[in-house]
Amino acid sequence: MGHTRPSRIISPLELVTSEIVGPSSSHTAGVMRIGRAIQQHTHPTGTIKILLYNSLADTGDAHMTKSALIAGLLGWQDNDPRVPFSFRYAEDQGLTIKWSHKRDEHAHPNTLIATLIDNNGTQQSYKGISIGGGRYSLTHLHNHPETSA
Repeated sequence: MGHTRPSRIISPLELVTSEIVGPSSSHTAGVMRIGRAIQQHTHPTGTIKILLYNSLADTGDAHMTKSALIAGLLGWQDNDPRVPFSFRYAEDQGLTIKWSHKRDEHAHPNTLIATLIDNNGTQQSYKGISIGGGRYSLTHLHNHPETSA
């Protein structure tokens, strides 16, 4: 008979991220870390299409989700004071950001899809889910229908 490993208990201290710019560990810190993880895989140039789902779409502006994601894509750290101004820095670097929103009851409430199209037309897409406490999951997508919009 196999052994099952008990799920890890998360302490309340792990859920509080004190060194972030923004009001939410899920909608700000987690999303920023998703952007930074994408940036580490591919240095963004050209156009970035971002599809925010459900809760991220609903509160994206109020919780600095959009600014945090762009800051992460620029490689900034969680406590960088420039986060609220990340759009300006992205524009200065020649990035074009295109936003869209979608409701999908089957998707995690904090899901996003980022499609990066470089100056040569090469496209890479990633699905990120901010799961709370600044934690996230990231998947590289291949030929996903949402990414060609």
